[in-house]
Amino acid sequence: MNKFELDKTMESFGFDKKECYEIYGCKYYHDGRYFTIVNGKTPKELAKLIKVKYDNNKYKIRVEGNHEDYEPTGDVYTYHIDTIEGLVAYLIETKNYYSKIQTNPDELENILDLIYKKILENVNPQLNIYDWMLDRDNRKEYFKRVLSNNTYLDFKLRKQIELFDSMVNPFANNHCDINNSKFIVRGYGYEEDESWFTLTDKESGIVFSTIRSKDGFVLKLHIPTEVPYEIDVYHYFDKNGEEIAFEKYDESDLTRIEYNLRDETFGEHYGEKHKATTNDKKFVINTLDEYITLARSIVAKNICTKPNNMGIVLKKTRKPEAK
Repeated sequence: MNKFELDKTMESFGFDKKECYEIYGCKYYHDGRYFTIVNGKTPKELAKLIKVKYDNNKYKIRVEGNHEDYEPTGDVYTYHIDTIEGLVAYLIETKNYYSKIQTNPDELENILDLIYKKILENVNPQLNIYDWMLDRDNRKEYFKRVLSNNTYLDFKLRKQIELFDSMVNPFANNHCDINNSKFIVRGYGYEEDESWFTLTDKESGIVFSTIRSKDGFVLKLHIPTEVPYEIDVYHYFDKNGEEIAFEKYDESDLTRIEYNLRDETFGEHYGEKHKATTNDKKFVINTLDEYITLARSIVAKNICTKPNNMGIVLKKTRKPEAK
């Protein structure tokens, strides 16, 4: 959890943005890394209730900062909470404990849905990466040249990349609305020229990541369920140009194949690169197609109200002339 996510959580409970929040005698503030600190007395009865109801591996509500599955034996005076879900659970149970009311089973999910939408509203997910790039003078001319395709195969590859992009960030698609989202959301949106957000499917754990920076962008599809490997698919732009990458890894092995659209090179990350052949480009197109099919099913399940129209990938289709 970052400070932006802490503030959006507190906003959902009716609190204005602060460096330190005070609620029922406890102080809540971000540690500057990845968790929220709660300092103050949590009664033993409440601490035990939280321990019983909320699995530590999922919610990451850590007593006295302990990373183990710690059992509170008395009043607790410090919590470290790593996740939005854990903080919401703690706040709900605390509020209801002092108000002497039973917790509504739907309360947690309803508040989380509200927080996820607040995060999305502040990271401008409707902005596709083409608008992002073409609005930056230091990269605009090069990016226009990259988008000017000289052959049918290059044009087909560009359309496949656009389709992949619209799956990873489905809110840039005309048929997706943040108000219909069922994804778990993380994000950061306090910097004007930098923002990021992730969308996680609750059932499969598949993650869609969009990262925008002053230097470029990263769009990433993470698939955690490919046994024995995990898989990442990237479309990104940085000082080395624009690339598509396919990464497969486990605890001891990593295979990464990269295609650089600027240099027209193809090969393994730690191996020799060569000029991309027709077969190399077809490999990229076909591999992207495989993961687009998977991503489309996840997006349709979580957001899109018109899944049959998922072929419309961008609000505007660009093919600018080279300068």
